[in-house]
Amino acid sequence: MQRNRVLGLFKFGKRDHIEEFVRDGHLFMNTLTYFRKLEADLLRSDKHEGAAHCLQVNRGKLCVNRGEEWVDIATISHAQMFTLDGSEDTTNVFCMYALRESAADGLVDPRNFDFGDTFAVLTNAEEFLRRVHAVAAQNNVTLKQGLVEYVDRAKHNGPVGIFRKFADFAYQSEFRIAVVPGAKGPFSLTVGDLSDILIVGDLCNLSERIRIQPSDSV
Repeated sequence: MQRNRVLGLFKFGKRDHIEEFVRDGHLFMNTLTYFRKLEADLLRSDKHEGAAHCLQVNRGKLCVNRGEEWVDIATISHAQMFTLDGSEDTTNVFCMYALRESAADGLVDPRNFDFGDTFAVLTNAEEFLRRVHAVAAQNNVTLKQGLVEYVDRAKHNGPVGIFRKFADFAYQSEFRIAVVPGAKGPFSLTVGDLSDILIVGDLCNLSERIRIQPSDSV
């Protein structure tokens, strides 16, 4: 069984955004549609974000009706993505990097360093989530949370949704907090000062700032 325990949660971004996150506990959440339509930012853009279902098609046919007959116009032999209800328009997500035990040998993939110049790491993830859910409850906001599962686009056949992405993005190792239903546009949740449970540093130096400390032998 693959080791998948989360060792730590990180937020990567520009210095001013991270400082706002620390000072105010500001969780800024864009919609899944925003990430699907984003083209200029290769790190954050995912044209399949918000898809409901992936269907593997082996030599299926695309047909067009012409009067009383159906005419074959193309053969389909690859995954087909379906979005069923438009919920991606009103699902907002806050994304963090989850350092998983299965990736501990390589720690954080350096491709993530392009997200900004600063990192913040939680020293108490349980307390952070407790505060987030408390504020959400006070504002009648419904949250879902979880690790993103990364699947093979050529093999996955079934639901996709908020917490499943294709393996091309596995290096981002996301943990997501989602507002469902959210807003048709950016959504903000302000938790309050998080400086007591966050450590901040330069993202380019992250590899030197973290290590796995073996436990003492019993």
